[in-house]
Formats: sequence, structure tokens, C-alpha cells
Amino acid sequence: MIFVAKMKRNKGIPMKKKEDSSANVYLNGLGLGSISAAMYLIQKAGFDPSHIHIFEQQGDKELVGGSCDASEMMVNDQPAYVMQGSRMFEDKVYPCTKELWSIIPYNEDESCLQDYQKNCEECRVHTVVRLLHENGKKDTGYHLGLNTAEKLKMARLLATPEFLIPDGAKITDIFGEAFFTSNYWYMWRALFAFQPWHSAVEMKRYMHLFFHEMPNMDTMVALERTRYTNFHSFILPALRFMQRKGVNVHYNCRISDVDFKINTGGQQRWIERIHLETGSGKPKPAIEVRDTDRVFLTIGSMVSNASFGAHDRPVDKAAVGEQNLGGAWTLWKKIAAKQPDFGRPEQFLRDTAQSTMMTFTVTFRGGLFQRKFEWLVERQMGRQSPLPLTASPWILHLHTYRQPLFPDQSPDTCVIWVTALGSDQLGTFVKKTMSECTGREILEELLGHLQFDRDEEEKNGILDTATCIPCLLPYCISQFLSRTRGDRPAVIPVGSKNFAFLGQFVEIPNGIVFTTEYSVRGAIQAVKEFVKPSLVVPPMYFGQYHPLTALAVARALAR
Repeated sequence: MIFVAKMKRNKGIPMKKKEDSSANVYLNGLGLGSISAAMYLIQKAGFDPSHIHIFEQQGDKELVGGSCDASEMMVNDQPAYVMQGSRMFEDKVYPCTKELWSIIPYNEDESCLQDYQKNCEECRVHTVVRLLHENGKKDTGYHLGLNTAEKLKMARLLATPEFLIPDGAKITDIFGEAFFTSNYWYMWRALFAFQPWHSAVEMKRYMHLFFHEMPNMDTMVALERTRYTNFHSFILPALRFMQRKGVNVHYNCRISDVDFKINTGGQQRWIERIHLETGSGKPKPAIEVRDTDRVFLTIGSMVSNASFGAHDRPVDKAAVGEQNLGGAWTLWKKIAAKQPDFGRPEQFLRDTAQSTMMTFTVTFRGGLFQRKFEWLVERQMGRQSPLPLTASPWILHLHTYRQPLFPDQSPDTCVIWVTALGSDQLGTFVKKTMSECTGREILEELLGHLQFDRDEEEKNGILDTATCIPCLLPYCISQFLSRTRGDRPAVIPVGSKNFAFLGQFVEIPNGIVFTTEYSVRGAIQAVKEFVKPSLVVPPMYFGQYHPLTALAVARALAR
């Protein structure tokens, strides 16, 4: 496993205000929300790093980084690679994320943003084969496949203010059956992991923020990726920087609960005590929160209760239920019970059949798969957008990258990552549900949809030399579930004197969940509110207000 050694306490940067020099900031979990907040506290707010405390329930040799993780392991004396998540980016939708990268040193000479920009210049995406249909039929995706009725429904959704969309509205309440068999939907789903029963409001927000990219849905020329995995490209550099600066990371320890206090008039409230426990649930001494201290809590988790399989065995059955929730969910449930405007976590835990996504990471050896795939899509690895396999009952979306994807990856290997939104369905070539399949069987199903099973010797050669590691994520897309107003709390609840909420389950007006941007934006807002009021939160970009963009989108819809 790749890990960061326990961070030690060093002398940090003094606060500008003498009276605030002893203030502490407490955060839970080494996910992107906490990491972003810590980086902004140090780099933008001049906060003393030795007064930042992050409580991480994993041990100091375990993988951290939330859904931006990545690791290497040895399988049969050969390196194999795995990651739960992988994020793509774009020029205009991710201003907070890119500002974060600009303040993380990548090496002695460059920031993470500078390395990212170099990689984008060196390896530009320009897709030729945008979809792969039944029997290996290639499709450029130029024709979106939307009829007039569905285009009008799309325009109506874009024009309808959020407050006029009924609570709990689903995408199926907006669009008809024809929409969900269109090229547009297949491509959209491959990029963002939407399901038909997901929230119409979340769909509308995505359509607004990615409005300007509609003309590029086929070529995906605006799609950008980090040089290596997200973990190696910005999470690990941030952790190393925090370690050098003396940020306190308390491993094998999590925030289990907090005590709130409300003033007599009820206008102000604050956290006065933090309760701690070990990663296994044993109580630890509580922390008394002083007037100058701040508490930023990540609530909910996309990767909670994840389970893994191996090339020769299926994923372990996910342990889900009231007694098995991860720390970020348990904490949210406790605090939501204390205040009516702290959200309703049960809304996002209500049905894992609607929130589950499976992924698998494949390490190919010998070069055969890479040669065949590059011939199939007519592009080099790294220059291809996610490839929807539209005939797959498992709803497979194939993500390929510039190699190496891992910094120390063996030169004769190729690593890809695949998502599946229909893992409860029987496969086409392997007559099992995906969660019942070994990694080898999952890979066999993938090869069948790619038409790479026609030569039995080649097929077995790939299966025998590759390592496929599946992962089951029961809550991965739960933030997309249909919801009502109040299901998600504000980043800064009304009347808060010292606490904020972070992560994918807070409410940021117009923001889009399931992105790094959402986590980073929430962290910036928290730091601005409580530590650095002059901090500027990068604005969102809305292309529909630009006439030339609107005209280009109209032309794309006419295709």
C-alpha cells in the first residue's frame, strides 16, 4: 500500500492577529474536504499548521484520500494497481479545484497546477470512437439521437427555476423513454454516472454548468486529466506538504460526536465539545472547544463500506446497515438528530440498489490489450474519452489513460479503470451478476463487449496475464438520489459561530456533487467565513448566458 507517514508537529506560520495565535481548527478524515481546508488555511489564511488537527479513522499505513485514492499491491509476485475513483476535469467548471492545485507544491519547481497544465498540453483528448454498440459497432457520437420532444423537455428543464421543480423529482419525471436510449444519455451517463431515477435537480445543475460543452460531446476535446492518478497528482503532494509544515494528523482516531450549545435567544450556536474514539470504536478523551477554535466536519462518504475482490474471487459482500456505517455517516446521523437543519442522512442511505456503483481496475501485462484497444478506438491511450459499452447489461464505461498511470508502474503494463452502473444484472458473456463474478470473469465480460474474444488464444493470453481487482461501492452515487429541500445542510448553518460542514452531502447552491469542485468549494467557503474573510471564492461559469455559446449548443442539438 502507498501511504504517508504520520505527520509530526512542527513550528508553523504564526497568525497575523496576536489574539488568534492559539486558535485550533479540527477536521475529520483525510478526504478532499479536509485536505483542501488545511491547504487554504496554511497557504491563503496564514494559519499556524501546528494548530490544525485532522482525525483519521484509518491507521497511518492505510490508504487515505477518500474517493481520490490509489494503491499498488503485489499479486503473485507482480505489481497490480487499484483505485476506487478517478476524476476527470475541464477548463471552466473546476476553478476552485485548479486554484487548490496552484497552492500545492508538486515538486521543488512546480505546483500541481503547473504539472497538470503541462500534461494537458502533452496529451490532448480528441475522441473518434465515442460509443461502442452491440456487436462492436462504432459510433462517433456526432448525432445525439434526441427527438424534438426530448429537446423541448431539456430546454424546459434548463429554464425552470429550482424552486419550481417538485421535491423528490426524478429524471424520469422530466424525460420520456426515448431520452434514455439516445446517444446523448449514453454519453452523459458515462461521464457523470447518472441513473434514470436520480434527482432532476442534480441533472439540471449539471446541464447548466456543462452547457458550453454540448457541442463537444462527440470529440470531448475539453476533457482533461491529471498526469498520474488523482492521488499521486494532488492528494499525495498535499499530504507531504502538510507533513512538512507540521499539521497534526491523528490516525486511528475519529470524531464520534460533538456537543452543541445555543445562546438564550436561539440566534447563535456553536460546538463546545468534540468526542473522540479509536477506529475500532473505543472512547478517547474529549476535546473542549474554545471560543477561538473552529470545527470543520465532513459529513457522509461516497466510499463508505467499500468492499474489494480479486482476480480469483468476487467482491466481499458489502456490510451495510445501521451498525456498519462509516464514521462520516455515523457522525452525521448523530448531529442531524440534534438540530433540524443539519440535513437528513437517511435520505441518502435509503436504498443501496439505487446508489451502488461497482468499479474495477485492470493491470494488463505484455502490451497486447493496449495495442488492440488503440486500434479499436483509433487513438493512443490518454487521448480517448470514457467509452460507453451501450449493449452491456452491467452498463460498463471504460476509462483509459496516458501510461504510466502510476509513477512507478512497470513499463510493460497498462492500467485501466472501468465503472459499472448495472452490477445487479446478468452479464452477456458470463451469466452471473457482476458482484458474483471474480475479477477474471469480469474481465472476460469486458473483452467480449470489446470483441477481443474472437481469437481464443489472444483472449486467454490477456486473461492469464492480467490482474482485475473489482470494488463494490454501495453509497458511491447516493448524493444523486432524489431529494427534498433540507435533506442537505448548508456549509455554514444559520447562526453558526465556529463550525462548518464539508464534503459531497452539503448544500452549495448551483454546485454539482460527485466532483472535486464541490468538496473544494465548500472548504474555501468555510475558511472564508471563519478565518480569512477577504478570501475570494472563484465564481461558477454559466455558458448559457453567452450568446455565441447558446448558438453553438442549438446547432449541436440540431445534429
